[in-house]
Amino acid sequence: MSNGFGNSPESRPTAIHCPQCGQAMLVAPEHLQMPVACPHCQHTLEPWRLAATMAPGEMPPGVPPSPALSPAPSPAYGYGVQGDRLYSWRNRWVAGALGVLLGTFGVHRFYLGFVGMGVVQIIVSLVTCGVGGIWGFIEGILCFCGAMRDVDGLPLRD
Repeated sequence: MSNGFGNSPESRPTAIHCPQCGQAMLVAPEHLQMPVACPHCQHTLEPWRLAATMAPGEMPPGVPPSPALSPAPSPAYGYGVQGDRLYSWRNRWVAGALGVLLGTFGVHRFYLGFVGMGVVQIIVSLVTCGVGGIWGFIEGILCFCGAMRDVDGLPLRD
């Protein structure tokens, strides 16, 4: 029985988890270097950044483990693993403190990887003579509550 991916190691799919819905999916080797949509939630993700380990029991039946699977993700790649969930290497307490204390300058947005939004927060604060800093303060509180995610859509670690 063919799985549609071929039998050579180069043609085997890579198993990854969607950071949005957490569902497992297989990505063909020719799609590993381009953005793809999760078949479960339609979230666009970048497989080369999310190549994650998947326990053999989590592989769909009949699909052999791919040699293209990377070792366990580490903070050096921008995310980590806690149980079976991916999370950002960025800390929600750091992001929250930056938002509350320096939200006027959008420092928490730069920390989370949203450079463009950080620049917008600086401009809004300058145009409103600092009143726009309330925006950053509120986002700092949202970071403390765990409601914000990083630029890759991953939840912030504790």
